[in-house]
Amino acid sequence: MGLIYTYYYDIYLTQVLIIVNMVIFIVILGAEMYYPGIMGLIYGDLAGRAIYLGEPGLLLTHGHTFLTMMFLHGGIMHVFGNIMVLFFIGMPLEDRVGKRLTFIFYIVAGLIATLGQYFFNWLQFALGGAPFEVLTIPNLGASGAVFGIMGTLVYLFPKDRITMIIPPLLLPNVRVDLAVGAFIMIQTGIALFAGTGNIAHAAHFTGLAGGIILAYYAKKAGIVQREKGPVRDYTKLKKLLDDEEKKKIYQNIIEADEIEVKEAWSEHLIEKSECPRCGRQLEDSRCKCGFNVWED
Repeated sequence: MGLIYTYYYDIYLTQVLIIVNMVIFIVILGAEMYYPGIMGLIYGDLAGRAIYLGEPGLLLTHGHTFLTMMFLHGGIMHVFGNIMVLFFIGMPLEDRVGKRLTFIFYIVAGLIATLGQYFFNWLQFALGGAPFEVLTIPNLGASGAVFGIMGTLVYLFPKDRITMIIPPLLLPNVRVDLAVGAFIMIQTGIALFAGTGNIAHAAHFTGLAGGIILAYYAKKAGIVQREKGPVRDYTKLKKLLDDEEKKKIYQNIIEADEIEVKEAWSEHLIEKSECPRCGRQLEDSRCKCGFNVWED
């Protein structure tokens, strides 16, 4: 449903995922204030547990938790850390591979992360001498899926430059491989600061690995291309060329060899342009009327 909504209203899938995660957290938190104990009931039914993987009966009755757990969070720092990284990593990925592939990478990497955490818990119990309770610990959060799209972005576009945030600093033009490394440390630090004793490190690692593997096979199958930068049809900028200055900028774009140079000139051209549909000043590559430079 969320994917259909993004196509119908021409908004980022990443924005919808962020809103959904925030709304679910706020609604459950609000419900807990009025009905103490209801959060435990909700999480008891919708959070994942490793025990479900080892019991066919439980897997049948609780299979839905493999998906629902991705949209539950244990606290404000938990959900904030995930949506912050999702915003700065998910949107650049979506710009490069589109809504559909971003959604697939997000969900499948999240499932891989969950399975990885469950297998690790079973190994702890079977070989590591961990108590049975390790199999019943609730697993929740979008971290595995978020780490998955990190892996996808860094594999496909490691040298691209994106915007990242290290509170309170907003840093533009940071290489993807450096940004992903920083985001991993920040996200883990936030989880530690929130006092979460049971951090799903195995889910993070397998989610990251899963995203890389998915990107590898998507690239191998020709579904996406591993380029030095975004795959753009720069001829779509011609619709903005209404004066000589813009035509010169466009010529610089076409003649540039480096993708970073093409992108910089493209941003400069867009900043100086109005929407050809309604006449408003363009905001990035989009306009409030729904026009998109790269899609229309």
